[in-house]
Amino acid sequence: MLSPLAHGRCARAAAAIVLAVALAGVVAIAPPANAHHAVQPSNRPEPIAGGTNGRLPGSALIAVAPGCSVAREAAPSLYRLLSTARSHRVRLGTRDCYRPLDEQVAVGQGWASRGNSACAAQPRFDANGNVVGTSMHGWGKAVDFSDAGRGMTFTSTGYRFLKAHAARLGWNHPGWAEPGGSACPEAWHWEWVGDGGTLTDHPGRADVVALVPAAGDRGYAAVTGLGAVVARGEFADRGSAASLPLQWVVVGAASTPSRHGYWLVAGDGGVFTFGDAGFHGSTGDRRLNWPVIGLSPSRSGGGYWLVAADGGVFTFGDAAFHGSTGSTPLNSPIVGMAATPTGKGYWLVAADGGVFTFGDASFHGSAGSTAIGSPVVGMTLTSTGKGYWITAATGAVFPYGDAKDFGPA
Repeated sequence: MLSPLAHGRCARAAAAIVLAVALAGVVAIAPPANAHHAVQPSNRPEPIAGGTNGRLPGSALIAVAPGCSVAREAAPSLYRLLSTARSHRVRLGTRDCYRPLDEQVAVGQGWASRGNSACAAQPRFDANGNVVGTSMHGWGKAVDFSDAGRGMTFTSTGYRFLKAHAARLGWNHPGWAEPGGSACPEAWHWEWVGDGGTLTDHPGRADVVALVPAAGDRGYAAVTGLGAVVARGEFADRGSAASLPLQWVVVGAASTPSRHGYWLVAGDGGVFTFGDAGFHGSTGDRRLNWPVIGLSPSRSGGGYWLVAADGGVFTFGDAAFHGSTGSTPLNSPIVGMAATPTGKGYWLVAADGGVFTFGDASFHGSAGSTAIGSPVVGMTLTSTGKGYWITAATGAVFPYGDAKDFGPA
């Protein structure tokens, strides 16, 4: 039995961990006093060193959404931008991402045939007569967004969302694309300058996707969207996916029950194992309706659940299926999952604070009827499994069941 003081410490630690997982996505580095933020109309993406526009190798690209691959360094920020949009109930889509050279030629010809040759970055010829790409799409650092399955306009919900949220994740709307900025302004065209861009200004990145605790809570490791594992304290580094040819951006991580290993999971449900984490299967070879957003291990560590943004649950090893929201229309996407101490049930939590219970998971309340003020980003169980904290992006923490209230973070 924990003393009240020890229980309070555990509760604070649990709430702090889920907050760190959710909020550490933006890596904020204090800029010099004379620095300017990279997101400004005159900035443009920096070309990839040693690469050729429109002819990037597969190793330089990574998928973030179906049919959308971007430069590896831009992928985690784009993933965070799309997931944030879902949390705000904005149906932001990716219409055009990396554009190889042949597609640049086709797009340029298409605009020219309509008498608007200035409306696309036209490929040019070098001294040897070779076609050279000029589009920022050819560096994998530009995305044309759609809004609710349609083209984006300057008055649409998606555009307003991007103007409000894209900058802090390193996505810039260039000056020529702004209203009145050129003969062909484009509400839908955005570029990644999270590394500083051509102006080498103060960067803004969103790379961290999960926090994995060390044995005895004596440290932790931050996991990035490119599979890097950055250890702090006494965390034992068992390896990472940073050097692997990832097909999809990494979206989550979980430690084994012994904490002598961990799993990383990608948006397509690909699973990577380290230390004593066993591989029990993945959805990497399946076509998913929604991207995977997390992994939760079974009590024994001999299996795990994968959960998608629509609440679809996929079971592997000794993790049993107890239900899902995959066929249920949701008001907001699923953002987190927690298994019961017995492993015979689990909770799902949505961005609007709604809680869904399956198996022997008990309902203790939800933040759905609370004025949370910002999207929910996750949930953490108490040590008894008879309560949980729900955490919002603002740092507000909502306790239910035997979870104690220690105030906002």
